[in-house]
Amino acid sequence: MANVVERAVQFISRQPRNWKVTACRASIDKCVYQMVFPYLSVYIALLGATGTQLGAINSAGMVASAVLGLLAGTAVARVGTKKVYSAGVALVALSYLIIGLAQNWVLALAGTMLWWCGSTAAGYGCAIVCGTSLANRDRATAMGCCESLTQGVMGFIGPVIGAMLVAGFGGVSVRGIRPVFFIASIMCLGAWLFVSTQLSETECGIGNGGSNPFLLLRDRPDLVRFVAVSCLTSLPTGMVLPFTQVYASQVKMADQYVLGTMVTAAAVIGLLLGVPLGRLADRMGRKRILFVLAPVYWIGNLLLVWSSRPASLVLVGVFQGAFTMTSMLTQAIAVELAPSERTSDWLAVTKFFKMVAVAAMASVSGLIWDHVGPEYVFLLAVAIDAAVRIPLLLGVPETLELPGRSGESSVRG
Repeated sequence: MANVVERAVQFISRQPRNWKVTACRASIDKCVYQMVFPYLSVYIALLGATGTQLGAINSAGMVASAVLGLLAGTAVARVGTKKVYSAGVALVALSYLIIGLAQNWVLALAGTMLWWCGSTAAGYGCAIVCGTSLANRDRATAMGCCESLTQGVMGFIGPVIGAMLVAGFGGVSVRGIRPVFFIASIMCLGAWLFVSTQLSETECGIGNGGSNPFLLLRDRPDLVRFVAVSCLTSLPTGMVLPFTQVYASQVKMADQYVLGTMVTAAAVIGLLLGVPLGRLADRMGRKRILFVLAPVYWIGNLLLVWSSRPASLVLVGVFQGAFTMTSMLTQAIAVELAPSERTSDWLAVTKFFKMVAVAAMASVSGLIWDHVGPEYVFLLAVAIDAAVRIPLLLGVPETLELPGRSGESSVRG
């Protein structure tokens, strides 16, 4: 055990400072998000939103995020990664404040749209730091460390804090949930101050963000397949996650403790498996691990539909934690697949198409929820993943040993 800890410390210590700052910011963001996530959709529903409107809220935010993602590349080229990153974190803080102040679902819509925009800008800056400063041989492991040692720990704590706060303020109601958003806003302001003072602009990779990012797909048509895979990997963000807690609360009658424990269970998976899976992916390849994770995610969705016992709902959180691992490894493939000098363009293109696809499916899921049946949202998600994403993934090259990306990236700001 001592040797494992020593190797982990040595690994982290040799990584770039900016990655460490980003990992710390991500841990705060994860704690805040896990704190509010179990109750966000429930809160908006309590403000009067239907399933269709809940889907529309997320769709609107994702469309705004898709457009902002295209502009982020140009913004990074003009003002630098640090300013774009910091602005994104500040917008997230403001979004939680607006949602907390909302007296109806329409104002909550504005806050949610702002959250998507801020999260996109912050995530874009984070991706550039990870994509341009980490060595290829360390990337999945470093991302696994971020998921496990930082986001995993804080993601475990967040739902516990959220459940205690909601219970203390009056339970699963507008009155009981509202204060959580105010606390989240204050915590994000602290994260903004940390990034603004600790991130080094001179070490942030920028890439070729000033060009038309769509030209990359013209120059590299082989990347189109991965764009599709990336879109399908992200579908649960709009198709499943916004509806899981509402389904557990309204259909399975879960209380605030079960809702919080479901999210905690997913965080535990990141805590326990982030580093081991990242290390395996750096040794065996990213795709092999992705194929193993897919059935785990399917089981989680099916269990949510077919079981209503509290213990089973907690197990749903465990299995749905596979989505986080899948997203992490897919992101590792993304930053390794395109030319390093066009990292910014590539991230902008993939972000745009992902958000458009996810926004469309969020609206479709809302309509299915209201007019077909809530359970079919989760069943359709499994069918799309098994019948479309996995076959497409078979044709994506394994990026671990691609030439030109095996060492430190040459892109520096």
